[in-house]
Amino acid sequence: MDALGKLYNSTTIVTMNAGGKMNGIAVAWITRVSINPPMIAISIGKARYSHKLLNETDKFGVCIMEKSAKEIVVLFGTKSGRNYDKFAGIDYSLSKNDVPILPGTLAYIECQIKSKADAGDHTIFIGEVIDQKVFKDEAPMLYGEHRILL
Repeated sequence: MDALGKLYNSTTIVTMNAGGKMNGIAVAWITRVSINPPMIAISIGKARYSHKLLNETDKFGVCIMEKSAKEIVVLFGTKSGRNYDKFAGIDYSLSKNDVPILPGTLAYIECQIKSKADAGDHTIFIGEVIDQKVFKDEAPMLYGEHRILL
């Protein structure tokens, strides 16, 4: 066990729609970075298909997942959108900006990308919150100890 494993976060799926190319990726590396205006940062691996799409669009969504949504989190965390349609057979909806919102979403935050920062093998995408919704008032699924915690 290492000290980094003691950092706990909500388990999320970051979604995007780049000119009709939709994808999503399970992300635990997310944090608030500003109160006024409200902003969050997500860290996405440079080798990921989602990284490519985030560089082709100006918005992303953050689906904060409920504890019962482990199956969809595993799907979005283990399959690559380069060669697999993660949305096939899933009853998702689209935000007013056409960003996917997944089933099992406890709360949703949509952001306009404002800046990017190099972070080793990841890029930090900083987004200003342009919309948010709470669907259920309960605790989210957590990620810590290098795994999903229920």
